[in-house]
Parts: sequence; structure tokens; C-alpha cells
Amino acid sequence: MRSVRSLPHILYNWAVVGLGFWLLAHTFPLLDLNYGRELLLLIALAVLAEWLAVLLPQGQLSGGFAIIFATFLVYGPVSAVWVSGLSSLIGQGVVNRGNPLRTTLFNAAQYVLALLGANLLYQLAGGLPDRTLVLANIPLLAVFVLAYFILNQTMVYIYALPARQGNSVFQWVDALRWDGLTYLVTVPCGLLMALLFGKIGIYGMVLLFLPVLVTQFMLRVYVNLELANRELRVLYEVAKRLGGSLKLDEILALVLRETGHMIKFHTGIIYLRAEDDDDLYRMGAANGPHAELLKDSTVRRGDGFLGLTAESGDAQLVNDTRIDVRTADDVGLTQVHRSMLVVPLVAETEVLGLLVLGDKRPGFFEDKHMQTISIIGGQTAVAVANVQLYRKLEQTAITDGLTGLYNYRYFFQRLTEEMDRANRYGCGLALVMLNIDYFKKINARYGHLVGDAVLARVAKLIAGEVRGCDLAARYGGEEFAVMMPETGPTEAMHVVECIRLAVRETLFEFDEARFQVRISAGVAAYPVHAGDLKGLLGAADAALYQAKEEGRDRASFPIT
Repeated sequence: MRSVRSLPHILYNWAVVGLGFWLLAHTFPLLDLNYGRELLLLIALAVLAEWLAVLLPQGQLSGGFAIIFATFLVYGPVSAVWVSGLSSLIGQGVVNRGNPLRTTLFNAAQYVLALLGANLLYQLAGGLPDRTLVLANIPLLAVFVLAYFILNQTMVYIYALPARQGNSVFQWVDALRWDGLTYLVTVPCGLLMALLFGKIGIYGMVLLFLPVLVTQFMLRVYVNLELANRELRVLYEVAKRLGGSLKLDEILALVLRETGHMIKFHTGIIYLRAEDDDDLYRMGAANGPHAELLKDSTVRRGDGFLGLTAESGDAQLVNDTRIDVRTADDVGLTQVHRSMLVVPLVAETEVLGLLVLGDKRPGFFEDKHMQTISIIGGQTAVAVANVQLYRKLEQTAITDGLTGLYNYRYFFQRLTEEMDRANRYGCGLALVMLNIDYFKKINARYGHLVGDAVLARVAKLIAGEVRGCDLAARYGGEEFAVMMPETGPTEAMHVVECIRLAVRETLFEFDEARFQVRISAGVAAYPVHAGDLKGLLGAADAALYQAKEEGRDRASFPIT
């Protein structure tokens, strides 16, 4: 049983533990130690049942109730309380499957409470004190079994409730159904064990318990197949939705959400490779209590445990970060989580990102988890690669291949939209036309390759000076344009002067060629210089022509 800690959960947990162990101590004087050897043998059988329990996402199924019920019938409620409590404590304490100590203590205590509560109801209903297996007492024993089942399920339900929220693979009704199946076997076996005890003694109970273990094994196979089938359905749904036209943030959120439905991890993070640095991975999405703190976290390829995983491209499973050589000297997430599962998002041969799951409990993740998450990781990598490819194609369609600025077609489309918005809301709009002075002479003297390099360098300088709200484009040839929404002529001229000076102060060096470049610019603004788009374009062109006529290397407004 695995749970998520919260204050109400902690209070409930320790209240049950405290009451359960107090009742154990309170009933000890009533325990008949003359049957000590027999009770120890029954405890050993019950421990075996705990070790072979069928694991569920938030709980387990055990055939140990056959032993508990038989002990109740033969030796009484006090002996049954001690057999159930000690067998659970020993069995789950040794094979705790990554559960914290509080869970082991809770399980032992809730068995004690469920049994004493069921016995109280049995007595109130008029059950025979010696628990005789006569016809009149059978319905009252059924009351005991039903009460035990309800009390046990209710306490476990409340304990595991936080971990079950949002789980689509495993539902509470499944626990009731599967646990009910075990009771259909263990209750009759418990009755038969009690009857055989009267005939051949304690060893008859031992022999009859063997079919219970066989049934438990068959149930384990059934449950594992059922859960595997449900995980496959979840994987199918994830694959189907990832194949749709999702945005990147929707893809990442979907992956973490569906992964959390199958594995209730503490923290989940997806890192994606940065577009400007192939060796850097930035956090793309996070899920967990510390998601906000992780939003700026990064991973450098080859640096630390996560970086080495990104470099190798192989999935990694760490049972305990404190003793594993891969994480012993690492910092960051490995210091917060005891268990980690890291799956690289590999498309073809490129590691596009990392899917990182962490939990504070050692041994939380298993090999089957790594296999399932690796499938999801492969689907995610394909989806991310498709989105990135679509972005590149979309960006290629609207940008100039040489300079990296927007092309004329996209610029004119955006300029038209901004002009409509300026007309509708009465806000300003500035347009700047820039031209490299004597560019034909540069081509003639140094060649077109140098000329192309000059265009690219000037474009970079322009992009470095414009504001985030502005839109710069290559307008054609050696001419550039900048659109400045909600900007007046004075503000626009200030930005243009920064661009002009940045170009003027830059030394252009290409092989043995070293020279400086000058630009001229024309600035026009709506509604000061023009009342519509055609007029604004004409005014900016006229201002650029005027700047060239006045001696170049300057910026001008149109003559009004």
C-alpha cells in the first residue's frame, strides 16, 4: 500500500496505529500462551501469505484471512488478533516493497481494529461465545466476516484515498471485487481448517492452507494480466491523442497526467532540448508539489546523472539514490528523491528530451514501470519531433533563409493586420524602411558571398536593436523594414538611430576584407504621415529616398 502524505492522512494513520497497538498490549494478558507453539505456526503461515500477496497499485490481496478466520474459530478473538497483527508486521516489515514504516505499522494496526470490531458486532448480534460451527451460528459468523471485510476495506480506503485520486487504471471497485474473490476462497477454507483441527489437530490446518496459496498464485496471474491489459488501453489512448494536432505544452501535460494515472510518483518532469543549444535541456513541464520551483531547471548533456543519461540515450532505473554509484555524488533531484526513473525521449538517433520520475521512497519503481514508461517515452519523442518539424516548416515559410528575419510576404500580412487594428482602436503605428548604402559596390568589390554575409550581419544588428513588440523583415535585396505597433514618430526615430549607430560602429571582417557599412532609413507613422496602409508605405519610401538624397547614413521623416 503506497500513500501520499498530508496532515489529515498523517493524523489518521497514527491514530489507527496508536489505537491498534494499544489494543494489542491491552489484550496480551488474555492471550493463552499454552497454545504458543501452535500460534507461532499459524503466524508463520500467515507471514507466508503476506510474502506471496498479490500486489495492487494501492494495496494487496492476501489469503491470510483463512488463517485469521480459522484462528478466530479455534482459539478465539484474542489469539486471532495477535496472529493477524504479528504476521502483518513481520511479513510486510521484511518484504515491504518500498513502503515506509508507517504503512507497515498501519496495516498491522488496522487488522487488529478490524478483527476486534467484527468480533464486537458478532457478539452484539448474539453469536455463540465458543464460536461453534452449528447451523444457527453460521449466519452470525457471516456477520463477523462481513463486518471484518467492511472495516478493513474502509480503513484502507481512507488511508489510500489521496493516492487514488485521478487514477484511471485502478479503481476502488476493483479492490472490492478482487478482495471479495479471495474471501470466497479463504472463508470456506477457514471453516474447513477449523473443522479439521477438531479431527487431526494443527497439522490438518497446515495441509488445508496449501490450496489457499495455490489460489492466491492464480489470482496473482489474473490480476497482473488485468492490470497489463488496462495499461495497454491507457497506452493506446495516449498514442491516439499524441497523434492528434496537439500543441507542445498540451503533449507534455498529457504525458505527465497519463503517466501519473499508472504510477503515482512524487515528481514528474519533462526536459526538452533547447533550440539554441543542442547540449542543453530545459524544463518543459513538471508535475508534483515542487513543480513551480523546477520551472527554470536545466540539464547539461554529460553533466551529472541526468546529463549522462541524455548523453547515453539509455533508460535508467535507480532504486536508491543514496547508495547507487550513478547518483551517490550527484546534486539536484537525486538529493530529493530516493527512487528515480529516467527515460530519454529518442527520435531516430537524437535525444530530444528526458522524462524524469522521482519518488521519496526507495525501491518504488520496478522494471515493469521502466518498460511501460519507455513505450510512452517513445510515443512522446515522435510527437515532440513532429511538433518541432512542423514549427521548422512553418518558420521556414515565413522567414528569409539568408538573414533569418521575416520575409516580405509575412511582413506585409502582419502590417495589414496591424493597420486594421490601428484604424479600429485609434492607436499609432510606425513603419521604417532601411537600406544598405552603396551595397552594389560591396558586391562588385568583394563578391556576392561577402555581400550575403553583410546582409546577414546587418539583419542581426537590426534584430538586436528592435524591441520585443516590433517586427523586422527583409523587404527585398538590400532593403529591410521594421514595423512598430503603438509607436509614434519620435519613439520610432530613436530606435532607428540606435540601429544606424550599431551598424556604423561595427567593423565587418571577412577573410582579408575589412570595411564599415552605412545604412539610411526612412520613418513614417500613422496617422501623422499617412491615413492608410498605401499612404504609410509611400511615406516611408519617400523618407528613405530623402535620406539618400541628403547624403546617406541618416534617417529622415517624409516631407509634409
